[in-house]
Amino acid sequence: MRAVHLAPAGVVLLALGAIGAAASLDRQTARPNPAAVTRQAMVTAAARACPPTLGGGTGTVALIAGPAGSGGSGQAELASLPPVGVQPQPAGPISAKGPGVLSLLTVRPASSTATKGTKGTKGTKGGKGTSEPTGWSVTASGTMAQAMEAEVAQSSGLASLRCGEPGSDIWFVGPGQQNGAAQIQLELMNIDSLAATVDVSMITDAGPLQAGNDTGITVPPHETVTESLSSAAGNSSVVAIEVHTSSGRVAADVSEGGSAHGSTTNWLPSAAAPSTQLVIPGVPPSSRAAELFLTVPGTGDAKVNVLAITPQGQYRPFGSQPVDLPGQSASSMTLTPLGGTAAALAITANVPVTATVLVPGSGVGAFTTATAPISEQAVVAGNVSGSGFASSVVLSAPAGAARVRLTEISASTGSAGSQVISVLAGHTLMVPVTAPSGAKRGVAFAVVITPLAGSGPLYAARVETHDQSTVVSIIPAASALSTISLPPVSDSYDAITP
Repeated sequence: MRAVHLAPAGVVLLALGAIGAAASLDRQTARPNPAAVTRQAMVTAAARACPPTLGGGTGTVALIAGPAGSGGSGQAELASLPPVGVQPQPAGPISAKGPGVLSLLTVRPASSTATKGTKGTKGTKGGKGTSEPTGWSVTASGTMAQAMEAEVAQSSGLASLRCGEPGSDIWFVGPGQQNGAAQIQLELMNIDSLAATVDVSMITDAGPLQAGNDTGITVPPHETVTESLSSAAGNSSVVAIEVHTSSGRVAADVSEGGSAHGSTTNWLPSAAAPSTQLVIPGVPPSSRAAELFLTVPGTGDAKVNVLAITPQGQYRPFGSQPVDLPGQSASSMTLTPLGGTAAALAITANVPVTATVLVPGSGVGAFTTATAPISEQAVVAGNVSGSGFASSVVLSAPAGAARVRLTEISASTGSAGSQVISVLAGHTLMVPVTAPSGAKRGVAFAVVITPLAGSGPLYAARVETHDQSTVVSIIPAASALSTISLPPVSDSYDAITP
């Protein structure tokens, strides 16, 4: 018989201890690497560009930045972006009232003599002492960059347009000359230290066309270039405009107005980047039917579905069948079925599209465009109430119920008030907002829109009316971030374990 030898107990325990130590070492080696974890970082810089005041006179920028009581330091700076060849006004710190307080900043046109344009740009036409329409950049650092929002406003503080972020591809879609937009003007603003080269292309209801000589436009650093697109648009009913840079980046804005002397001119806000899924918030009730403007930039034909999200629930204003649109087309559809109710429009398509809604109102009307769901919070800086004006926030929750805090902040004292609103899944709610208690009558105020924890995707817009029926301004609410998410690090020394 073969002998069996047993190891001493101490040896067995030693071996088990070694195995345990090895297992412990394996667990330590397998621990999550900090480089693979998404991290949050505070926003420390922000920049916007505001177009010249309509009519070229003195204007106002409504600015609010940074949560109230923010610690740390910060500064905001306002700098002019004059026409080519015009001396810029000196930049300097803005006399903002501090983080979390609404400021109304006066901006004035530049004064110039006639100048000669450089290659690819146009010279100015002014004489001695002539006022030249001037764009403006708003830059901020530190706490003043957190949740910063800047808007073009009237002297009362009523905002009509968000000051835009610079980009390399910007879209606009709206009415053409046959729909009341006899004058169409494009503002190109460069807030950077390098020149930008811009190509402008257009699609109308007659198909794609090149915008005259609007290719290879040079926008010098810290300057504004103005281009008229009226002749290029021809006798169109619908116009889609793409601003694309081959080098550098610009901010862009389009204004539309009638041909009659003294007719009102309105800003056409930039549309969302073409996508197969869009949500357009803030379509308010109106006495006349709103209009949906759609463009299909690519060559493929589109099948478009439109879902209206209303206080009563969801329905399809154009029926259950998709709307067929050819590639490289621009078209419009009347939203008569919406009737007199507030709504958001959820648009889906098999190919990328972009869209804008025109609500009848003052001048050409008021526009609202697609936005992303609000992340962290959104801010609308310029709102007024009283003397016939009324502000409302239109909240839509397409996919899940949402609880929302609305905070109103006064321009005069910085006082604040808030309310918490619940929005049912698949519904829209229109909520009146006013200056907080204690504010001076008629003073402008900002609104902060904050989805609370556990809320579904939330879309919003601020609607301003006059005499209860005329829509004078719509500002789609865009996220105003205090923090950003840093993606996990890969291919770095920190991410490598032995």
